[in-house]
Amino acid sequence: MAVLSVGKKLEEEATCPVCLDFFTDPVTLDCGHNFCHACIAQCWGEPPTVAACPQCRESFQPRDVKPNRQLANFVEITKELSGQVRRGAGGGRVCERHQEPLKLFCKDDEAPLCVVCHLSKEHRAHNVVLIQEAVPEYQDQFYSFLELLRKGREKILACKADAEKKSQNLLNLTIAERQKTVAEFRQLYQFLKEQKTLMLTQIEEVEKEIARKRDAHMVTLSEELSSLDSVIQEVEEKCEQSASELLQDVRSALQRCREKEIFENPLTFPPSVQSRIWDLCDRNTFLENVKKQFKDNLLFGFQSQKTKATLDPDTAYPHLILSKDRKNVRCGKKWHDLPDNPERFDRYAFVLGCEGFTEGRHCWDVSVGSEEGWAVGVARRSVKRKDQFRLGPEEGIWAVRKWYDGYPAPNFPAQVPLHLSGELKRIRVTLDRAGGQVAFFDADSAAPIYTFSEASFSGEVLLPFFMVIGKGSLTLSP
Repeated sequence: MAVLSVGKKLEEEATCPVCLDFFTDPVTLDCGHNFCHACIAQCWGEPPTVAACPQCRESFQPRDVKPNRQLANFVEITKELSGQVRRGAGGGRVCERHQEPLKLFCKDDEAPLCVVCHLSKEHRAHNVVLIQEAVPEYQDQFYSFLELLRKGREKILACKADAEKKSQNLLNLTIAERQKTVAEFRQLYQFLKEQKTLMLTQIEEVEKEIARKRDAHMVTLSEELSSLDSVIQEVEEKCEQSASELLQDVRSALQRCREKEIFENPLTFPPSVQSRIWDLCDRNTFLENVKKQFKDNLLFGFQSQKTKATLDPDTAYPHLILSKDRKNVRCGKKWHDLPDNPERFDRYAFVLGCEGFTEGRHCWDVSVGSEEGWAVGVARRSVKRKDQFRLGPEEGIWAVRKWYDGYPAPNFPAQVPLHLSGELKRIRVTLDRAGGQVAFFDADSAAPIYTFSEASFSGEVLLPFFMVIGKGSLTLSP
Protein backbone atom coordinates (compact mmCIF):
# COMPACT_ATOMS: atom_id res chain seq x y z
CA MET A 1 0.00 0.00 0.00
CA ALA A 2 2.90 2.34 0.72
CA VAL A 3 4.22 1.78 -2.81
CA LEU A 4 0.78 2.53 -4.25
CA SER A 5 0.58 5.74 -2.23
CA VAL A 6 4.03 6.89 -3.37
CA GLY A 7 3.23 5.96 -6.96
CA LYS A 8 0.01 7.96 -6.82
CA LYS A 9 1.79 11.04 -5.53
CA LEU A 10 4.48 10.75 -8.22
CA GLU A 11 1.84 10.48 -10.96
CA GLU A 12 -0.04 13.50 -9.61
CA GLU A 13 3.14 15.58 -9.69
CA ALA A 14 3.84 14.41 -13.23
CA THR A 15 0.29 15.07 -14.49
CA CYS A 16 -0.73 18.09 -16.56
CA PRO A 17 -3.75 19.85 -14.96
CA VAL A 18 -5.30 20.42 -18.41
CA CYS A 19 -5.14 17.03 -20.14
CA LEU A 20 -4.79 15.06 -16.86
CA ASP A 21 -2.09 12.91 -18.46
CA PHE A 22 1.66 12.79 -18.07
CA PHE A 23 3.39 16.03 -19.08
CA THR A 24 4.50 16.16 -22.70
CA ASP A 25 7.14 18.76 -23.52
CA PRO A 26 6.39 20.55 -20.22
CA VAL A 27 6.69 24.34 -19.91
CA THR A 28 6.62 26.66 -16.88
CA LEU A 29 4.72 29.95 -16.67
CA ASP A 30 5.89 32.97 -14.71
CA CYS A 31 3.40 32.13 -11.96
CA GLY A 32 5.18 28.80 -11.38
CA HIS A 33 2.52 26.42 -12.76
CA ASN A 34 3.47 23.76 -15.31
CA PHE A 35 1.56 22.54 -18.40
CA CYS A 36 2.12 20.57 -21.58
CA HIS A 37 3.28 22.90 -24.32
CA ALA A 38 0.40 21.76 -26.58
CA CYS A 39 -2.15 22.13 -23.75
CA ILE A 40 -1.24 25.73 -22.93
CA ALA A 41 -1.20 26.59 -26.66
CA GLN A 42 -4.69 25.09 -27.02
CA CYS A 43 -5.96 27.04 -24.00
CA TRP A 44 -4.66 30.34 -25.38
CA GLY A 45 -5.49 29.78 -29.03
CA GLU A 46 -3.46 30.63 -32.12
CA PRO A 47 -2.51 33.42 -32.13
CA PRO A 48 -2.83 33.76 -28.36
CA THR A 49 -5.90 35.80 -27.44
CA VAL A 50 -5.79 35.16 -23.70
CA ALA A 51 -2.48 35.01 -21.85
CA ALA A 52 -3.55 33.82 -18.41
CA CYS A 53 -2.70 30.81 -16.30
CA PRO A 54 -5.58 28.28 -16.44
CA GLN A 55 -5.03 27.56 -12.74
CA CYS A 56 -4.44 30.89 -10.99
CA ARG A 57 -5.69 33.21 -13.83
CA GLU A 58 -2.56 35.42 -13.56
CA SER A 59 -1.97 37.35 -16.79
CA PHE A 60 1.36 37.82 -18.54
CA GLN A 61 2.97 37.95 -21.99
CA PRO A 62 2.46 34.74 -24.04
CA ARG A 63 6.16 34.67 -24.91
CA ASP A 64 7.08 34.31 -21.21
CA VAL A 65 6.91 30.49 -21.38
CA LYS A 66 10.00 28.49 -20.48
CA PRO A 67 10.69 24.77 -21.19
CA ASN A 68 11.06 22.72 -18.01
CA ARG A 69 13.63 20.04 -18.84
CA GLN A 70 13.98 18.96 -15.23
CA LEU A 71 10.27 18.24 -15.06
CA ALA A 72 10.48 16.36 -18.35
CA ASN A 73 13.15 14.09 -16.86
CA PHE A 74 11.02 13.61 -13.75
CA VAL A 75 8.07 12.56 -15.93
CA GLU A 76 10.15 9.95 -17.71
CA ILE A 77 11.28 8.48 -14.39
CA THR A 78 7.71 8.46 -13.11
CA LYS A 79 6.55 6.65 -16.26
CA GLU A 80 9.09 3.89 -15.57
CA LEU A 81 7.71 3.49 -12.05
CA SER A 82 4.08 3.80 -13.08
CA GLY A 83 3.79 0.07 -13.79
CA GLN A 84 3.94 -0.57 -10.05
CA VAL A 85 0.97 1.76 -9.40
CA ARG A 86 -1.10 1.01 -12.52
CA ARG A 87 -3.96 -0.33 -10.41
CA GLY A 88 -4.29 3.13 -8.82
CA ALA A 89 -4.80 4.88 -12.17
CA GLY A 90 -8.30 5.94 -11.06
CA GLY A 91 -6.80 8.42 -8.65
CA GLY A 92 -6.45 5.81 -5.86
CA ARG A 93 -10.20 5.23 -5.62
CA VAL A 94 -11.63 1.72 -5.85
CA CYS A 95 -15.12 0.34 -6.34
CA GLU A 96 -16.90 0.01 -3.01
CA ARG A 97 -18.60 -3.19 -4.17
CA HIS A 98 -15.71 -4.98 -5.86
CA GLN A 99 -12.60 -3.21 -4.53
CA GLU A 100 -11.35 -2.81 -8.09
CA PRO A 101 -9.83 0.39 -9.56
CA LEU A 102 -12.33 2.80 -11.11
CA LYS A 103 -10.93 2.86 -14.65
CA LEU A 104 -14.20 3.24 -16.58
CA PHE A 105 -17.03 5.79 -16.73
CA CYS A 106 -20.72 5.09 -17.45
CA LYS A 107 -22.11 7.98 -19.51
CA ASP A 108 -25.70 6.81 -18.98
CA ASP A 109 -25.46 6.94 -15.19
CA GLU A 110 -22.64 9.52 -15.18
CA ALA A 111 -20.66 7.55 -12.60
CA PRO A 112 -17.17 5.90 -12.45
CA LEU A 113 -17.10 2.10 -12.80
CA CYS A 114 -14.70 -0.71 -12.31
CA VAL A 115 -14.28 -3.52 -14.88
CA VAL A 116 -16.53 -5.87 -12.88
CA CYS A 117 -19.31 -3.25 -12.76
CA HIS A 118 -19.05 -2.82 -16.53
CA LEU A 119 -19.52 -6.56 -17.08
CA SER A 120 -22.49 -6.68 -14.72
CA LYS A 121 -26.06 -6.79 -16.02
CA GLU A 122 -26.70 -3.29 -14.64
CA HIS A 123 -24.19 -1.57 -16.95
CA ARG A 124 -23.64 -4.12 -19.72
CA ALA A 125 -25.84 -2.25 -22.23
CA HIS A 126 -24.72 1.24 -21.18
CA ASN A 127 -22.36 3.59 -22.98
CA VAL A 128 -19.10 3.06 -21.07
CA VAL A 129 -15.76 4.71 -21.90
CA LEU A 130 -12.34 4.92 -20.32
CA ILE A 131 -12.27 7.39 -17.49
CA GLN A 132 -9.48 9.36 -19.23
CA GLU A 133 -11.79 9.80 -22.25
CA ALA A 134 -14.68 11.07 -20.14
CA VAL A 135 -12.71 13.61 -18.14
CA PRO A 136 -12.07 16.22 -20.90
CA GLU A 137 -15.75 16.33 -21.87
CA TYR A 138 -16.98 16.98 -18.33
CA GLN A 139 -14.07 19.23 -17.50
CA ASP A 140 -15.01 21.41 -20.49
CA GLN A 141 -18.59 21.55 -19.19
CA PHE A 142 -17.40 22.66 -15.77
CA TYR A 143 -15.17 25.33 -17.27
CA SER A 144 -18.10 26.57 -19.38
CA PHE A 145 -20.40 26.66 -16.39
CA LEU A 146 -17.74 28.41 -14.34
CA GLU A 147 -17.49 31.17 -16.94
CA LEU A 148 -21.29 31.55 -17.08
CA LEU A 149 -21.60 31.58 -13.31
CA ARG A 150 -18.94 34.24 -13.01
CA LYS A 151 -20.76 36.35 -15.59
CA GLY A 152 -23.96 35.81 -13.63
CA ARG A 153 -22.25 37.03 -10.50
CA GLU A 154 -21.05 40.16 -12.33
CA LYS A 155 -24.59 40.73 -13.60
CA ILE A 156 -26.02 40.54 -10.08
CA LEU A 157 -23.45 43.01 -8.78
CA ALA A 158 -24.31 45.36 -11.66
CA CYS A 159 -28.01 44.95 -10.89
CA LYS A 160 -27.41 45.82 -7.26
CA ALA A 161 -25.53 48.95 -8.21
CA ASP A 162 -28.20 49.92 -10.72
CA ALA A 163 -30.98 49.35 -8.20
CA GLU A 164 -29.20 51.49 -5.64
CA LYS A 165 -28.75 54.28 -8.17
CA LYS A 166 -32.38 54.14 -9.29
CA SER A 167 -33.66 54.16 -5.72
CA GLN A 168 -31.50 57.16 -4.90
CA ASN A 169 -32.72 59.03 -7.99
CA LEU A 170 -36.32 58.32 -7.10
CA LEU A 171 -35.76 59.42 -3.52
CA ASN A 172 -34.12 62.61 -4.76
CA LEU A 173 -37.21 63.30 -6.83
CA THR A 174 -39.45 62.85 -3.81
CA ILE A 175 -37.21 65.12 -1.69
CA ALA A 176 -37.36 67.84 -4.36
CA GLU A 177 -41.12 67.50 -4.64
CA ARG A 178 -41.44 67.67 -0.85
CA GLN A 179 -39.60 71.00 -0.76
CA LYS A 180 -41.60 72.37 -3.68
CA THR A 181 -44.86 71.27 -2.11
CA VAL A 182 -44.11 72.97 1.21
CA ALA A 183 -43.21 76.23 -0.56
CA GLU A 184 -46.41 76.25 -2.61
CA PHE A 185 -48.69 75.44 0.29
CA ARG A 186 -47.25 78.26 2.41
CA GLN A 187 -48.91 80.68 -0.06
CA LEU A 188 -52.23 78.80 -0.15
CA TYR A 189 -52.25 77.58 3.42
CA GLN A 190 -55.74 78.70 4.44
CA PHE A 191 -57.48 77.00 1.56
CA LEU A 192 -55.06 74.16 0.83
CA LYS A 193 -54.21 72.95 4.34
CA GLU A 194 -56.04 69.69 3.85
CA GLN A 195 -54.50 69.14 0.41
CA LYS A 196 -51.02 69.87 1.76
CA THR A 197 -51.34 67.18 4.41
CA LEU A 198 -52.65 64.73 1.82
CA MET A 199 -49.78 65.30 -0.61
CA LEU A 200 -47.07 65.09 2.05
CA THR A 201 -48.58 61.84 3.23
CA GLN A 202 -48.55 60.51 -0.33
CA ILE A 203 -44.90 61.48 -0.76
CA GLU A 204 -44.02 59.71 2.47
CA GLU A 205 -45.89 56.64 1.26
CA VAL A 206 -43.94 56.71 -2.00
CA GLU A 207 -40.64 56.98 -0.10
CA LYS A 208 -41.62 54.06 2.10
CA GLU A 209 -42.70 52.07 -0.93
CA ILE A 210 -39.40 52.80 -2.68
CA ALA A 211 -37.48 51.76 0.44
CA ARG A 212 -39.55 48.59 0.74
CA LYS A 213 -39.08 47.69 -2.89
CA ARG A 214 -35.36 48.43 -2.66
CA ASP A 215 -34.87 46.39 0.52
CA ALA A 216 -36.85 43.47 -0.85
CA HIS A 217 -34.91 43.64 -4.11
CA MET A 218 -31.57 43.80 -2.31
CA VAL A 219 -32.48 40.80 -0.17
CA THR A 220 -33.39 38.84 -3.31
CA LEU A 221 -30.16 39.79 -5.05
CA SER A 222 -28.06 39.08 -1.95
CA GLU A 223 -29.63 35.64 -1.55
CA GLU A 224 -29.04 34.90 -5.22
CA LEU A 225 -25.46 36.16 -4.93
CA SER A 226 -24.77 34.02 -1.88
CA SER A 227 -26.21 30.98 -3.59
CA LEU A 228 -24.20 31.71 -6.71
CA ASP A 229 -20.97 32.18 -4.72
CA SER A 230 -21.56 28.78 -3.14
CA VAL A 231 -21.97 27.09 -6.52
CA ILE A 232 -18.96 28.95 -7.95
CA GLN A 233 -16.81 27.79 -5.04
CA GLU A 234 -18.02 24.23 -5.57
CA VAL A 235 -17.23 24.38 -9.30
CA GLU A 236 -13.80 25.92 -8.68
CA GLU A 237 -13.02 23.08 -6.29
CA LYS A 238 -14.27 20.58 -8.86
CA CYS A 239 -12.01 22.03 -11.52
CA GLU A 240 -8.97 21.52 -9.32
CA GLN A 241 -9.79 17.92 -8.35
CA SER A 242 -8.21 14.82 -9.78
CA ALA A 243 -9.92 12.84 -12.51
CA SER A 244 -11.94 10.47 -10.36
CA GLU A 245 -12.77 13.08 -7.71
CA LEU A 246 -14.00 15.46 -10.40
CA LEU A 247 -16.42 12.82 -11.70
CA GLN A 248 -17.83 11.90 -8.29
CA ASP A 249 -21.42 13.13 -7.95
CA VAL A 250 -20.98 14.82 -11.34
CA ARG A 251 -24.69 14.67 -12.15
CA SER A 252 -25.83 16.55 -9.06
CA ALA A 253 -22.99 19.08 -9.43
CA LEU A 254 -23.90 19.77 -13.05
CA GLN A 255 -27.56 20.08 -12.12
CA ARG A 256 -26.70 22.78 -9.56
CA CYS A 257 -24.74 24.59 -12.25
CA ARG A 258 -27.64 24.41 -14.69
CA GLU A 259 -30.02 25.79 -12.10
CA LYS A 260 -27.74 28.83 -11.67
CA GLU A 261 -26.86 29.25 -15.34
CA ILE A 262 -29.57 31.84 -16.14
CA PHE A 263 -30.30 34.78 -13.89
CA GLU A 264 -33.35 36.90 -14.56
CA ASN A 265 -33.17 40.23 -12.79
CA PRO A 266 -36.50 40.74 -11.02
CA LEU A 267 -38.29 44.01 -11.50
CA THR A 268 -36.86 46.49 -8.97
CA PHE A 269 -39.37 49.30 -9.09
CA PRO A 270 -42.71 48.71 -10.81
CA PRO A 271 -43.85 51.49 -13.17
CA SER A 272 -46.52 52.43 -10.63
CA VAL A 273 -43.84 53.82 -8.24
CA GLN A 274 -42.39 56.29 -10.74
CA SER A 275 -45.89 56.99 -12.06
CA ARG A 276 -46.91 58.12 -8.58
CA ILE A 277 -43.86 60.43 -8.42
CA TRP A 278 -44.67 61.95 -11.81
CA ASP A 279 -48.22 62.40 -10.60
CA LEU A 280 -46.86 64.39 -7.66
CA CYS A 281 -44.78 66.49 -10.09
CA ASP A 282 -47.87 67.18 -12.20
CA ARG A 283 -49.77 68.24 -9.12
CA ASN A 284 -47.10 70.74 -8.12
CA THR A 285 -47.03 72.24 -11.62
CA PHE A 286 -50.77 72.53 -11.45
CA LEU A 287 -50.54 74.26 -8.06
CA GLU A 288 -48.10 76.88 -9.36
CA ASN A 289 -50.62 77.97 -11.99
CA VAL A 290 -53.77 77.73 -9.91
CA LYS A 291 -52.78 79.75 -6.82
CA LYS A 292 -55.53 82.34 -7.09
CA GLN A 293 -57.95 80.82 -9.59
CA PHE A 294 -60.99 78.50 -9.66
CA LYS A 295 -60.76 77.19 -6.07
CA ASP A 296 -63.94 75.23 -6.56
CA ASN A 297 -62.25 73.14 -9.28
CA LEU A 298 -58.99 72.46 -7.40
CA LEU A 299 -60.02 69.29 -5.63
CA PHE A 300 -61.57 67.88 -8.81
CA GLY A 301 -58.41 68.56 -10.82
CA PHE A 302 -56.20 66.79 -8.28
CA GLN A 303 -58.36 63.74 -8.06
CA SER A 304 -58.52 63.23 -11.82
CA GLN A 305 -56.47 60.40 -13.25
CA LYS A 306 -54.07 61.62 -15.96
CA THR A 307 -54.78 59.64 -19.11
CA LYS A 308 -52.28 59.07 -21.91
CA ALA A 309 -54.81 59.30 -24.73
CA THR A 310 -54.14 58.03 -28.26
CA LEU A 311 -56.07 58.41 -31.52
CA ASP A 312 -58.08 55.55 -33.02
CA PRO A 313 -57.33 55.33 -36.79
CA ASP A 314 -60.41 53.17 -37.39
CA THR A 315 -62.64 56.16 -36.53
CA ALA A 316 -60.72 58.87 -38.44
CA TYR A 317 -62.40 60.83 -41.23
CA PRO A 318 -60.61 59.92 -44.52
CA HIS A 319 -59.16 63.44 -44.95
CA LEU A 320 -57.36 63.31 -41.59
CA ILE A 321 -53.69 62.35 -41.25
CA LEU A 322 -52.59 60.64 -38.01
CA SER A 323 -48.97 60.40 -36.87
CA LYS A 324 -47.35 56.99 -36.39
CA ASP A 325 -47.51 57.31 -32.60
CA ARG A 326 -51.20 58.31 -32.87
CA LYS A 327 -50.57 61.49 -30.90
CA ASN A 328 -51.06 64.09 -33.66
CA VAL A 329 -53.85 64.70 -36.16
CA ARG A 330 -54.06 67.22 -39.01
CA CYS A 331 -56.21 67.70 -42.07
CA GLY A 332 -54.77 66.50 -45.37
CA LYS A 333 -55.44 67.80 -48.88
CA LYS A 334 -56.80 64.60 -50.38
CA TRP A 335 -59.23 61.84 -49.58
CA HIS A 336 -57.53 58.66 -48.39
CA ASP A 337 -58.87 55.35 -49.63
CA LEU A 338 -59.76 53.79 -46.26
CA PRO A 339 -62.18 50.97 -45.39
CA ASP A 340 -65.69 52.30 -44.78
CA ASN A 341 -66.05 50.41 -41.52
CA PRO A 342 -68.96 51.17 -39.14
CA GLU A 343 -66.69 53.04 -36.70
CA ARG A 344 -65.42 55.61 -39.24
CA PHE A 345 -66.87 59.14 -39.55
CA ASP A 346 -67.77 59.82 -43.19
CA ARG A 347 -69.28 63.33 -43.03
CA TYR A 348 -67.22 65.36 -40.52
CA ALA A 349 -63.47 65.64 -39.83
CA PHE A 350 -63.79 63.80 -36.50
CA VAL A 351 -61.62 61.17 -34.81
CA LEU A 352 -62.05 59.47 -31.43
CA GLY A 353 -59.54 58.29 -28.85
CA CYS A 354 -58.82 54.63 -28.16
CA GLU A 355 -59.31 54.87 -24.41
CA GLY A 356 -62.83 54.31 -23.08
CA PHE A 357 -64.10 55.50 -19.68
CA THR A 358 -66.91 53.89 -17.71
CA GLU A 359 -66.16 55.30 -14.26
CA GLY A 360 -63.86 57.58 -12.26
CA ARG A 361 -62.26 60.96 -13.01
CA HIS A 362 -59.90 61.42 -15.96
CA CYS A 363 -58.02 64.24 -17.67
CA TRP A 364 -55.73 64.71 -20.68
CA ASP A 365 -53.99 67.66 -22.35
CA VAL A 366 -54.27 68.65 -26.01
CA SER A 367 -51.99 71.14 -27.78
CA VAL A 368 -54.08 73.18 -30.23
CA GLY A 369 -52.89 75.10 -33.26
CA SER A 370 -53.73 78.74 -33.87
CA GLU A 371 -54.76 78.23 -37.50
CA GLU A 372 -58.27 77.51 -38.75
CA GLY A 373 -60.50 75.31 -36.59
CA TRP A 374 -60.58 72.44 -34.16
CA ALA A 375 -62.66 70.91 -31.36
CA VAL A 376 -61.79 68.78 -28.32
CA GLY A 377 -63.93 67.03 -25.72
CA VAL A 378 -65.62 63.68 -25.08
CA ALA A 379 -68.24 61.67 -26.94
CA ARG A 380 -70.41 58.65 -26.32
CA ARG A 381 -69.22 55.49 -28.05
CA SER A 382 -72.66 55.33 -29.70
CA VAL A 383 -72.25 58.76 -31.35
CA LYS A 384 -73.36 58.82 -35.00
CA ARG A 385 -70.62 58.05 -37.47
CA LYS A 386 -72.49 58.43 -40.75
CA ASP A 387 -74.50 61.20 -42.41
CA GLN A 388 -75.10 64.67 -41.03
CA PHE A 389 -75.77 65.54 -37.38
CA ARG A 390 -75.27 68.44 -34.97
CA LEU A 391 -72.24 68.75 -32.70
CA GLY A 392 -73.55 68.97 -29.14
CA PRO A 393 -74.66 67.12 -25.99
CA GLU A 394 -77.97 66.15 -27.58
CA GLU A 395 -75.98 63.96 -29.99
CA GLY A 396 -73.62 62.70 -27.27
CA ILE A 397 -70.69 65.13 -27.80
CA TRP A 398 -69.41 67.53 -25.10
CA ALA A 399 -66.70 69.69 -26.67
CA VAL A 400 -65.26 73.20 -27.04
CA ARG A 401 -64.05 74.37 -30.40
CA LYS A 402 -62.38 77.15 -32.32
CA TRP A 403 -63.93 78.22 -35.58
CA TYR A 404 -61.26 80.00 -37.63
CA ASP A 405 -60.55 83.31 -35.80
CA GLY A 406 -63.09 83.02 -33.01
CA TYR A 407 -64.22 80.78 -30.17
CA PRO A 408 -67.92 79.98 -30.62
CA ALA A 409 -69.91 78.19 -27.96
CA PRO A 410 -69.02 74.61 -27.16
CA ASN A 411 -72.55 73.33 -27.66
CA PHE A 412 -73.42 75.27 -30.81
CA PRO A 413 -75.72 76.64 -32.16
CA ALA A 414 -76.61 77.94 -28.66
CA GLN A 415 -74.25 80.84 -27.86
CA VAL A 416 -72.73 80.25 -24.40
CA PRO A 417 -69.68 82.50 -23.77
CA LEU A 418 -66.30 80.97 -22.99
CA HIS A 419 -64.07 82.33 -20.22
CA LEU A 420 -60.93 83.09 -22.18
CA SER A 421 -58.09 85.57 -21.97
CA GLY A 422 -55.47 85.42 -24.70
CA GLU A 423 -54.64 82.71 -27.22
CA LEU A 424 -55.09 79.09 -26.16
CA LYS A 425 -52.10 76.78 -26.62
CA ARG A 426 -53.01 73.75 -24.52
CA ILE A 427 -56.39 72.60 -23.27
CA ARG A 428 -56.91 70.24 -20.35
CA VAL A 429 -60.04 68.13 -20.74
CA THR A 430 -61.40 66.75 -17.43
CA LEU A 431 -64.14 64.17 -17.10
CA ASP A 432 -66.07 63.29 -13.94
CA ARG A 433 -68.25 60.27 -14.74
CA ALA A 434 -69.99 60.07 -11.38
CA GLY A 435 -70.58 63.83 -11.21
CA GLY A 436 -71.81 64.10 -14.79
CA GLN A 437 -69.33 66.85 -15.57
CA VAL A 438 -66.98 67.69 -18.45
CA ALA A 439 -64.74 70.71 -17.79
CA PHE A 440 -62.10 72.47 -19.86
CA PHE A 441 -59.13 74.50 -18.59
CA ASP A 442 -56.20 76.40 -20.03
CA ALA A 443 -53.50 73.82 -19.25
CA ASP A 444 -50.82 76.52 -18.98
CA SER A 445 -52.58 79.07 -16.77
CA ALA A 446 -55.15 76.72 -15.16
CA ALA A 447 -57.87 79.21 -16.09
CA PRO A 448 -61.33 77.65 -16.50
CA ILE A 449 -62.71 77.71 -20.07
CA TYR A 450 -66.09 76.03 -19.88
CA THR A 451 -67.91 73.37 -17.83
CA PHE A 452 -70.72 71.03 -18.87
CA SER A 453 -72.65 70.26 -15.67
CA GLU A 454 -75.24 67.56 -15.08
CA ALA A 455 -74.32 65.89 -18.35
CA SER A 456 -76.30 62.76 -19.20
CA PHE A 457 -73.91 59.98 -20.17
CA SER A 458 -76.65 57.30 -20.14
CA GLY A 459 -74.25 54.74 -18.69
CA GLU A 460 -72.35 54.54 -21.97
CA VAL A 461 -68.61 54.32 -22.56
CA LEU A 462 -67.10 57.77 -23.17
CA LEU A 463 -64.19 58.40 -25.55
CA PRO A 464 -61.89 61.41 -26.16
CA PHE A 465 -63.23 63.43 -29.09
CA PHE A 466 -61.31 65.57 -31.65
CA MET A 467 -62.11 67.62 -34.75
CA VAL A 468 -59.67 69.31 -37.15
CA ILE A 469 -60.52 71.48 -40.17
CA GLY A 470 -58.50 73.54 -42.65
CA LYS A 471 -54.89 74.03 -41.47
CA GLY A 472 -55.66 73.14 -37.88
CA SER A 473 -53.83 70.43 -35.95
CA LEU A 474 -54.07 68.78 -32.53
CA THR A 475 -51.36 67.03 -30.53
CA LEU A 476 -51.93 64.92 -27.44
CA SER A 477 -49.44 65.60 -24.67
CA PRO A 478 -47.19 62.62 -23.81
